[in-house]
Amino acid sequence: MTSFLNQGLERLMFLYEDACGLNKMLEIKLKKAEETIADQGMIAAAKSKHYEDKFKAMTQEHQAAIHKANEDAQAKLDAAHLQYQQDMSSYRDGLKGFVVVSLLQARLRMAYEAEALGFECPSWNVKAWETKLADLKGTPVERPAKHAGGDPPKTTDAAADAGGDAEKNPDGDTGAGADEAMVEEGAAP
Repeated sequence: MTSFLNQGLERLMFLYEDACGLNKMLEIKLKKAEETIADQGMIAAAKSKHYEDKFKAMTQEHQAAIHKANEDAQAKLDAAHLQYQQDMSSYRDGLKGFVVVSLLQARLRMAYEAEALGFECPSWNVKAWETKLADLKGTPVERPAKHAGGDPPKTTDAAADAGGDAEKNPDGDTGAGADEAMVEEGAAP
């Protein structure tokens, strides 16, 4: 029986040593696993910090790019608005010039037709109108042919009497008519 007990004891000892060896091996594996987990945690923390820094840098770069794009767009918008204002001002000035030229041409046609019919109005300063039209580079108005019939009576006295009470400006025009309209439009009377 002793041999049976010895064998059992040896078997138990073997199992105990095997269990202790297994226990040591598991303890070593546990320590290695803990070290690996700690290393992986440090690596993860370092990567996390790296990616957070990279994300912040990218966010800052994107915000700077967006800010720059907004500034560029605002500058382009301001330039387009300024160009629009300049174009509109140029258009208005051109339109004013066109209106003044048309007005002068109409005055000259009226004066020439009256002259062709034999009427004279001393208050009309035709030479000044022709000069202004030439200065504005307007198309000159052609004088119509003289009226073929007899000379109609001149109404110089009637025109002078009618215009006697009206104010005369330096150009010789009477009243506040078209010359004031031209001054308001920016052209010299």
